[in-house]
Amino acid sequence: MTRILRILSIIIGVSLGISAVNWMFDPSTAAMNLGMELLNGMGRNTQIGDMTAFFTTGGLFILLGVFKNRPDFLVVPAFLMVSAAFFRLTSGAFYDADIMVEAVIFEVLAAVILYSYSRKI
Repeated sequence: MTRILRILSIIIGVSLGISAVNWMFDPSTAAMNLGMELLNGMGRNTQIGDMTAFFTTGGLFILLGVFKNRPDFLVVPAFLMVSAAFFRLTSGAFYDADIMVEAVIFEVLAAVILYSYSRKI
């Protein structure tokens, strides 16, 4: 089971890293992949900056946690994932936003995998 959680954690970390690279070099496609339009002006700056930071930090700390056997490095990205899922749901409840169910499922599963792996190592 530990090996499976390790492999899944690596896949999650790499996928977040790929998203970060997409946000840096092809932000319009990255936005479209998340159901967004690329904003203009300061909104674009915030959108690219925040999304790239989220995906870079999450992916980097997952991979560092896996390859350095640092469970504490896995807990923070797990919490980021749970937070993203929670705030997606609250945006639907309070602001009539469409909820990306697939994203919520991915984020919750990723958080469970990362937290579980952190407990194993």
